Amino acid sequence: MNKVIPIAAALSETETRSLFSPLAEARGLPGRVYADPDYWTIERQRLFRDDWFAIGCASDVPKPGDMMPITVAEWELVLVRGEDGEVRCFHNVCRHRGTKLVLAPKNARQIACGWHCWTYALDGELLRTPIIDGPRTMGHDQFDRSKLGLVEVRSAVWNDAVFVNIGGDARSFAEFSAPLDALFAEYGPSSYNYQHPERHEDMVLDINWKLYHEGGLEGYHIPFVHPALEQPERYRIDNDASTFTSLTGALSKYKRLGTLVGLPEDTLDLNVAASEALNQGARIPYTICFITPTLIFAIWPEAVILTLLRPISPTKTGVRRNLYFIGDKASAPQTEPARKKYLDIWEGVTREDADYSAGVQRLSVQRDEIGVQTRFSPHWEEAVHMFQRRIAQRAYGASADLTT
Repeated sequence: MNKVIPIAAALSETETRSLFSPLAEARGLPGRVYADPDYWTIERQRLFRDDWFAIGCASDVPKPGDMMPITVAEWELVLVRGEDGEVRCFHNVCRHRGTKLVLAPKNARQIACGWHCWTYALDGELLRTPIIDGPRTMGHDQFDRSKLGLVEVRSAVWNDAVFVNIGGDARSFAEFSAPLDALFAEYGPSSYNYQHPERHEDMVLDINWKLYHEGGLEGYHIPFVHPALEQPERYRIDNDASTFTSLTGALSKYKRLGTLVGLPEDTLDLNVAASEALNQGARIPYTICFITPTLIFAIWPEAVILTLLRPISPTKTGVRRNLYFIGDKASAPQTEPARKKYLDIWEGVTREDADYSAGVQRLSVQRDEIGVQTRFSPHWEEAVHMFQRRIAQRAYGASADLTT
């Protein structure tokens, strides 16, 4: 495990003052925070242990007995759907000798260690310790099975996303998610069918996880990199200092997804906000929310797009995406071509961004060495600035008080 550098040394006073300066004058985070293992260690503790973050989806384990191992920020976890229908998260570590228990997604009635066959119930209870005290034995006086169950991780499900708090001491999930619920209320997110997503499998990008957020938190690059997308004149920005930054735009032109594959306009349903806007002849709203550190949750007129980041190391990040549609049409055979087409479109958007983000990653150390400090477009990149300040405060202990 990497050593922990003193929080006070993470950013210099000059770097903090520059970051917290007014937007047009501000300088961005130094390049080392995207590559140096010391900063990864700090983030792993402060962002990936002490607070809530998303690791997977309840739809990954749809049936009782389904198990999904997840490696994120060097934590080995496993999602399990119990016989009671509840999704639980456990540390994927046997209580005997520390073996990794679940190696691949599967369905089973119990969780059994492959090494010495210690066996656990789906709720984590230790059931059996075969031949622990010799042939034909199942127990030992010094081993209290009631105290040797799997270590459960505090977890909660929000619109299919499974959030965990590994440290166990964060605020309640209701408090954490309340501003998110308020942000998306106008769209009617409960109308989406979270049981039948269209999925993109995990792809690994050669970037620090923060760069994925920063690439999506501005529309400056849209006409140059994504010419098929509509660039808004300006986003409405909502910012929760500890949790998220979101961008809300409005589409003046919108082509229904069914028509992209020669199907009727009403092949897939619009959400309530989009329907109301269309009926009034107004622009159609959408919101993209970047929830630090691992989830981007967006509601577009006909789909929810959930993008899940899986930080692997300071310079590698797994990315996967689920798309959700409204009601029974989310799984109807006749709508499948439109659903698949939209999935492919967003796969293409990710690939259009990938080379630029990877290039920034490769040059992150060099720009510090040659004294290049990044800047923010006052019109387009206010949200990027907000995100970097959140990371500086929550992960690196920076104080905005230095700027006063």
